Amino acid sequence: MAASRQQIYAAVQDMQDRDRFSQAMLLWSLGGKITPGSIHCGDRFDFDAMQWHVALLNISASGENMPSALDAWIRAARLFHTLDGSRRATDGRPDCPYSGQAPLTKPLPASAPKNKPFQQLA
Repeated sequence: MAASRQQIYAAVQDMQDRDRFSQAMLLWSLGGKITPGSIHCGDRFDFDAMQWHVALLNISASGENMPSALDAWIRAARLFHTLDGSRRATDGRPDCPYSGQAPLTKPLPASAPKNKPFQQLA
């Protein structure tokens, strides 16, 4: 299932305002995955094996260590959001199906229940 534009925007906004540990915990709680680089001594000259990889909401990024991989994911998600053409022209947020309004609440009952006494104010 593909992530919606609102989910990506909210994740980026929430992640960039946190410290490194909280970013990693948020990524984990949203269902993301952090794959550490290899610690095998034979891989130390293999650039791809030493890279950390971060994947969340169908966006992947990599870096030399965990902080740089998280920063790369934030940049990639922000770039994904910037290149999307369905944003609002005024503030850059993704279009909302409700146009900023909350969904309608349930309608009130048509009449008062008949089994409860009714008091009328004078």
